[in-house]
Order: sequence, then C-alpha cells, then structure tokens
Amino acid sequence: MRRLHGTLPILFLLLAIYQVLGQDCGPSSEKRCVPHHKCQVGVQFRAFTNGNNGCAAPESCCQNIHILNDVLDINVEETVNPECGRPNIRGVSFEVPNMDGFAQEFEFPWMVALLDTIGNYLGGGAIISPEVVITAKHVLDNLTEDQLIVRAGDWDLKTNSEQFPHVDARIRSIVRHPGFDKRNGANNVALLFLQTPLKFTQHIKPICLPPDNRNFDYSRCIFSGWGKKSFNDYSYMDVLKKVELPIVTNNVCEYQLRRFFGNTFQLDNSLLCAGGELGKGSCMGDGGSPLACPLRENPQRYELAGIVNFGVQCGMQDVPVVFTNVEKFRNWIIDETSKNFNGDEPEPETEPENTPH
Repeated sequence: MRRLHGTLPILFLLLAIYQVLGQDCGPSSEKRCVPHHKCQVGVQFRAFTNGNNGCAAPESCCQNIHILNDVLDINVEETVNPECGRPNIRGVSFEVPNMDGFAQEFEFPWMVALLDTIGNYLGGGAIISPEVVITAKHVLDNLTEDQLIVRAGDWDLKTNSEQFPHVDARIRSIVRHPGFDKRNGANNVALLFLQTPLKFTQHIKPICLPPDNRNFDYSRCIFSGWGKKSFNDYSYMDVLKKVELPIVTNNVCEYQLRRFFGNTFQLDNSLLCAGGELGKGSCMGDGGSPLACPLRENPQRYELAGIVNFGVQCGMQDVPVVFTNVEKFRNWIIDETSKNFNGDEPEPETEPENTPH
C-alpha cells in the first residue's frame, strides 16, 4: 500500500474543510459521511463491508436528519500506568456489531504497522513498552533504522479520519536475534527501540510478556494483522483483521507440516503453531504480527504468545501457521532492553523453504 506523506498547504486546508463539513454519500445529497458517534443510527456491518457507501471506515453515511451536530469530538487523553494486555473489545469511539474477521476500532492497542519512509506497509509488530516494539526479524530484511517507521494507534490504514490520530515513531536502534535461521524460521525475532517513547492512551497500550515456561497448548488465541485476507488476494487489508486460532501442539504441527516440507522436517524449539481451521489464519504481509492469548489469571487481558513467522499459503485445513514463541525469548528481550535502556523497560506479566508471512 502506498501512503502520501508531505503535501501542499492548500491540501491541508481542503482536508480540514472536508472533516468539518463531511462529503456527500449514498444516492442523494441528503446524506453525509460523519464520524460514527455523530450519527444517531448505529453502524451496520453489511454497509461497512460493502464499501461503506463511499465513506471511510471510521465514518457512517448518515442522513442529515440523523446527524448529531451537538456531539463533541472525542479527546485523546494520556493513560497513566496502563494495564498491559487490555483490549478495547467495544472499540473506543464506536462499535460495529458482528465484526466477523475484523477487529473493532483500536481493539488491540498494542498493534503496530511497520512502514518504509514513503508509507508502504511492510508488516506488523507489537508494543511491549513505551520504547520497545517486537517483530519478526525477516520483516526487517536488511533495512536500517532510518528506513523504517513504526505506526502505532491505527486501525484503518487507508484513512486519517479516525477520531484518535495514529503516531508515527522513528527508530533509534534495531536489535536482531543473532541465532536467526531462515531455513527453518528459528529465532525469528527482532526488537525496535524508538527514538521517542510512546505516550500511552486509550488506543496505544502495551501487551504483556508471558512468564517463563508458559505453555499455551490447546488455548484459543487472537491473531491480528493487516496482511492479505486470502492467498489469492492482490493487496493487503486496510482495516485490521482479527482471527481466533487454536494453539496446536508442536508434535501435531510438525507432523502436519511434513506433508509440505518432507519427512525430515523438524519444528525448532523456538516456535509454536496455531490455526489449521479452513479460511482462518495469517497470510502474506502478516509477518511480525502478534498472536495474543488470554491470561489464565485474568482472561480479560492478553499476553503475547507469538509473532507471525511463516506458513503454507493461507487458511488451509489442518495446516497451522508457525509463530515465533515469545516465551522462549523473554530473558533475551529483558537483557537487550537493559542494554539499550533509555526510559521504561517492558512489563513482564507475573499473573525446508517456507513462505514468510
């Protein structure tokens, strides 16, 4: 996806006017695109998924008589000492009923998009502290710090009309795991240290790190990402995907993947698997994106079980996706964060050729 960065002052003026007045939508001029919370009629999932009547995802095509002109804009307030792993299950400024396959607005506040400097989407990652984002090493390739941007607090990458603005953060330092093996995806993890710490708000918060020896076998967890919806799609998603996936034991996963990688294939100890349900899973462009599992001590909060590593096509029956097992790297994360310390450390939670995704 290509994003436009840097434009003429007149365009900013036109955008400001557009945001105040809204554009016409639907078959007549009696409707306008307005933020969802300013329309008296609730958001309809069918309209949302069928082009949203020409409006951006954070907006509704609302009849003029139903527009709530006296409703104030929503303010972004900094959150002091936020709990890690707390999702916005009903969105922040609005909720869309029955959002099958899509996340609610800012549902996963730890989710980030990795972009190049002209705005092209590269992959995903997760916030683990104000200064640290975790992702997959293969997503970064040979890129340097000044060639990458971390975008936090976004939901629809196609528009800037969300009530809560995203934050584009520059990178101070990249730490790649030295044991990465591209042949089998082992140790596929990297840390991005930001130049300026993120301010935590309702739509930008960290996810918890799992404790030592956490076993996620047989859990049902949540994957989120902006990669392709299906293998044959030509482009990445604009609105964030949300897919519930079962954790698959390593023995079962290894056996199922041998159909594609041969009988000698062995799943490295640094990996875990999830998925294997038809039509569900990560896809190309999802590399580095988080797999979040409910905390056993508090299922309303989530910890980072994995980050997308590789897979076979997308959403195939009995073919799990392979994730980097974050628990295996907990000590490495803490050690590297200490070496690169410039503010806050991540909060530990105490309660054959493959296809890179």
